[in-house]
Amino acid sequence: MRSNLVGLALAALVLSSSARSSTSAPDPLEVPRVVTGATSSWFRDRLALAREVLQPNVPSNVLADVALSIVAQWAHETARGQSEFCFNLGGWKARPRDHYFVGDDAGVPFHWTAYRDLPNAVADQLERLHDRFPSAWKLLVAQPASSAWIEELGRAGYYQQKPADYARAWAMHRAELGRLVS
Repeated sequence: MRSNLVGLALAALVLSSSARSSTSAPDPLEVPRVVTGATSSWFRDRLALAREVLQPNVPSNVLADVALSIVAQWAHETARGQSEFCFNLGGWKARPRDHYFVGDDAGVPFHWTAYRDLPNAVADQLERLHDRFPSAWKLLVAQPASSAWIEELGRAGYYQQKPADYARAWAMHRAELGRLVS
């Protein structure tokens, strides 16, 4: 019995030693988590880019309202840029080939999409919103000042908070940011 225990102990030691010595190479897709939104021009920059990206695809009579509604949602997601990292405006989790940074959501670590610059971030995030949540997108374009699209995002799984609570927070951001525009 003693020889069995010694054999098991030696096997465990060899496995433990090989696990320590085989360090994996750093993931080339992982980038440092960098604050990108804490600027005085946070709202103005994102609103201008949202309008520019949306302009070819959104009717001109609702373009300003659609852009404002989207930026209000980004304001809610990022605490008006204070929690915006690597230009991730809406809490988008990284896809398999995306560059990413590691952050947590309620204490659970996640890989979040990292963008190299704001124009690419805005374009990709608007495309993802359009493609992954078409029912919310239709409501947004049809009624951009309404919280219906925000509530639909929740029903479709974009966020975990109660849709009515999230919609109230979004409406507060939209009203405050709307006063800055007028």
